[in-house]
Amino acid sequence: MYVPRHFQMSPADARAALASVRLADLVTVDPETLTPTVTPVPFVYDPTVGEFGAFQGHLARPNTQWSHTTHPALVVMRGEDAYVAPAWYPSYRSGTQTVPTWNYEVVQATGRLVAHTDAEWLENHVRALSGRHDATYDLDGVDRTSLAGMLRALVGVEIIITAVDGKSKLSQNRSTTDIEGVAESLEAVGRERLADRMRSVSVPYAASREDAVEVARTRRDA
Repeated sequence: MYVPRHFQMSPADARAALASVRLADLVTVDPETLTPTVTPVPFVYDPTVGEFGAFQGHLARPNTQWSHTTHPALVVMRGEDAYVAPAWYPSYRSGTQTVPTWNYEVVQATGRLVAHTDAEWLENHVRALSGRHDATYDLDGVDRTSLAGMLRALVGVEIIITAVDGKSKLSQNRSTTDIEGVAESLEAVGRERLADRMRSVSVPYAASREDAVEVARTRRDA
């Protein structure tokens, strides 16, 4: 049994996450069949486009998802996630009943899909994408005729972002002791990044809540 309870990221945190995009799910709606379609796409983020920036990627030309421009597109960025066992909570080990859950972070960006078939746009995009992930790769070493042929096999997709929403479920509803217990257990199974996120996001949140409860208790007892 998994009990979901997530917290909204602040708008600033959700927008800041856009620049870290790597492989994300592009979700569109076929304008003829109204069928949802999803493709994992490696994106780069251009903050200079529109109010929220744009995700820029590419699809193989036979993947007609690039033509789904009638309805808004959705890009789903998934952060770290992990199963959380009840035994990881010190409170559970002390006798408090609880259930398993799953911690995760996700950012969703909604926007307008624009297709690009221009060779210059595509080449600039491929340079930006490869430059971000492999600084040793030299696109100029590719024969121009071969490169032109490869670019003709692609269609660029640009999602001009109009709205951003982030959800963060990192045990914020637990005590600081329980949060630290989960973080330590995650570290023990090699999930240091998620443990760090819990310590930076959830511990301050829970500590603030606990401080407020203690202040209220003190005033009540005074």
